[in-house]
Parts: sequence; structure tokens; C-alpha cells
Amino acid sequence: MAVDSYTIEVIPFSQYNWTFEHPGWLNLNPAAVALITTFLTLGYYLSLELFLLTLLTFRSRKALYFYSLLISTAGLILQSTGYILKAFENPCPAVFVTVLCKVGWVSNVTGFSLVLWSRLHLITQNRSLLRLTLVMIILDAVILHTPIIVFEFGLLSPAGQREKWLLPMEIMERIQQTVFTLQETFLSGLYIFFTFQFLRLGTEIGDGMDKGGGDKVVKRVVGLLIGVQVLAIGLDAGLTAFDFLNMFTLKCTLHPFVYAVKLRLEFVVLNELVGIVKGGLPERFK
Repeated sequence: MAVDSYTIEVIPFSQYNWTFEHPGWLNLNPAAVALITTFLTLGYYLSLELFLLTLLTFRSRKALYFYSLLISTAGLILQSTGYILKAFENPCPAVFVTVLCKVGWVSNVTGFSLVLWSRLHLITQNRSLLRLTLVMIILDAVILHTPIIVFEFGLLSPAGQREKWLLPMEIMERIQQTVFTLQETFLSGLYIFFTFQFLRLGTEIGDGMDKGGGDKVVKRVVGLLIGVQVLAIGLDAGLTAFDFLNMFTLKCTLHPFVYAVKLRLEFVVLNELVGIVKGGLPERFK
């Protein structure tokens, strides 16, 4: 394709390079560019909406749950901005763009785990469990984020030097995605377990429920909450699959959108949990 005195090479979609091996801005393919632009735009829009929704929803801004949501959402905005600058030609320095991407990534991934962790306080008062899961989140953040950040900056090296960073980056990328997916699945699993406890306890929850309709209300609420968690786990599994298919660029493009959807679902979870917990926790559950 010729534009004035410039020649633009159009890459067939079947030959599009989604790996870390391709440095710099994206190659041109209408379908690939449309796909990337669509998901980056959706992720950016949802992130901005979530940021405003978080600020407007919470009256009390002292809880960790609020700040976890805010940090994770702000991280999505930074990450989306970074990927847009990384994907399309612009004058921003590569180091600045990488800093945006990595600060956003750390904030949104570990921030989301803290959202899941802080939500557990609504349905269990098991302090030992809460402490152990918090330690897990902190250790995983340090162990998994640090090498990825180092390797990402290593990939900015000049041609001839960046190649040595490719294999460590590919391996560590798969490891961190898998471990963070397992971590979020574990935290979601704990949540599902405790909501099943609520379901089994039935009409013990909430003095305000009438005895005839209590079971139906609990089943409806718990069914919805478990469905949300299953959807979130499915989204994580999709991102992990792209990593193992060596489609890292596509995975990075989808990442802000997927986490924005999961955070948006978090407001559904919040509303339903508050409705349950207002009935009071049974003594045997504390």
C-alpha cells in the first residue's frame, strides 16, 4: 500500500505477530488494528466509568475495600493509556510508556486481589484465614511483579541485546498469569464456600426475612453471586490461554478490558452481599 512517498506493509492476519519478538508499534493489519482498538477503547471507557462510580457509590471512604477498588480502577486507566501509547505511533519515550503500563498493571492486578480479600470481611470473621490470605497476596505481588518489570525494561534494549530477555520474559509471563489466576480463583473459591454456608444456613440469615420466603431469597442471591464468580474465573482462564498460545500482545490488549468487566461485576457482588449481611451473621459463623 503506497501513501504519497511512503510504503506501508500490510501484514495478513494469519501471519500477524502477537509475540514479544516484535518490538515497537504494531504492524498494520486492518482486522488486528480494529480488534486492538476496540478492546482498548472498551477497557478505557469502563475504567473511567468505574473510577467515577467508585467515588460516587461509597459514602464512607475509610475501608480498604473502597481504596482497593479505587487503586485497581486507577491502575486500569494507567494501563490502558500505556497500551494505547505502546500500540500506536507517537512521540512518547518508550521508558515512560513502559512505566505507565507496569504501574497500571501492578495496581490493577494486586489491587483486584485486595478487592477480593477485603470483601471476605463481609462474610467471615476468621482472622487467621484473613491474615494468611493477605500474606499470600503480598508475597505473590513481590515475587511475580518484580521480575516482569525487570524483563520488560530489558526488552527496551537495542537490537542484538533485547533477544536475551525474550525467553525469560515469555516464561515468567506465563508463570505470573497462571499464579495470579490461581490466586484469584482461590479467593473466589473461599467466597463461594462461605456463600454456600449462608445458603445452607438458610433462614438463619436475617431476622427481616419471612420464614416462607427466606430460602428462596438466599438461593437467588447466592446463585447470582456464584454465577458472577464463575464468569470471572472464565475470563481469567481466557487470558491464561492466550499466554500459552504465545499471543502476548493480544492478551495485553484484552487485559484492561477483562479486569474492567470483573471490577464492574464487583458492584453486583457488593450490592448483593450488603443485602445479605444486613441480616446479621449467625453466631456459629463468626
